[in-house]
Amino acid sequence: MKNKTAIVAKLIEHGKQYYQPDAARVPQEVLSDPFAFLIGAAFNNGMCHQQAWKIPLCIKREGLLDAAKLAAMEEQELQRLLESLSIKPRWGYERGVKTLKDAAMLVMAHGGDASAIWRNSSSQETVRKLQCIYGVGKHIASMIVRILRDNLGMFSEQKHEIDVKSDVHLMRVFKRAGLTETVSDVAAVNAARELHPEFPGALDWPAWNIGRKWCYSDGPNCTQCPLDAVCEKAI
Repeated sequence: MKNKTAIVAKLIEHGKQYYQPDAARVPQEVLSDPFAFLIGAAFNNGMCHQQAWKIPLCIKREGLLDAAKLAAMEEQELQRLLESLSIKPRWGYERGVKTLKDAAMLVMAHGGDASAIWRNSSSQETVRKLQCIYGVGKHIASMIVRILRDNLGMFSEQKHEIDVKSDVHLMRVFKRAGLTETVSDVAAVNAARELHPEFPGALDWPAWNIGRKWCYSDGPNCTQCPLDAVCEKAI
């Protein structure tokens, strides 16, 4: 447990030192538009995050970044829209259509205002609502809640409920460092809750960043990694 505590401390230190607000990575035009933000986040599943955040901007250029318009469109129309975009959804058009339709319908169920999905809701209730969108599981929903917390100051009293998003980078880092015994989303979420209960989601970005920059799936750069001194290197 002592070594795990040291690893968590290093992760928190890395996050405090290098984490940039999402405004530095997400187009301001997306962050400032709740529906654009929702669409970009919903497609942020298994594809390059820089590309995913641009999808709503592509839809906007077509004059269709409007929940009422998208909700009223037939599936064939939505597919033609996605086919026309310069950036394509990661999982193909059929899934992309479902994601887009569900997001629009969820917004319409909240009076056409995407921000009403999370405004005056708890973090857990927001996560539950977001999972109504096809392709948005608990981990993507938790990522959305964390971004809302980091950028809009929401859920400040509920940060203990905000989990990590268990993507491949984070799960790999957790396993190799010795925080989990397996590469598993459930194990990663549970480890973050146990080791940093006041705000599990605080371990999200630093672990993701370390996995992306140093802890590669093949040929990890251990000597340059911020966790080098405390990592178990279970490769």
